[in-house]
Amino acid sequence: MQTILVTGGAGYIGSHTVLQLLEAGNQVIVLDNLCNSSEESLKRVEELTGKKTIFVQGDIRDHTILELLFSKHKINAVIHFAGLKAVGESVEKPLNYYNNNVYGTLTLCEAMKKFGVKNLV
Repeated sequence: MQTILVTGGAGYIGSHTVLQLLEAGNQVIVLDNLCNSSEESLKRVEELTGKKTIFVQGDIRDHTILELLFSKHKINAVIHFAGLKAVGESVEKPLNYYNNNVYGTLTLCEAMKKFGVKNLV
């Protein structure tokens, strides 16, 4: 059994991925700030699979949360969906998108490196 961290796992694509991962017998940790999603999607996934996820409401830019997750769990891989994606809004608020999508990904990658996690999708 693998332990997989899914960032943005409560969103549409993330929750469908979590469903498949659980059905394949993996342990899944979801990190999501719920800015574009709902914890309800994960409840539905758990109802469909009969399996639990570990859900942490938090942001990929938060070093403290990432440290806690990687030190508490033996994470084998990360599937990264925690990104903003609305084209119109990205033109209106480019710094918000840069901060979340670029800085957030770098912060996540730094934590992965520190804890020796080399598998990233």
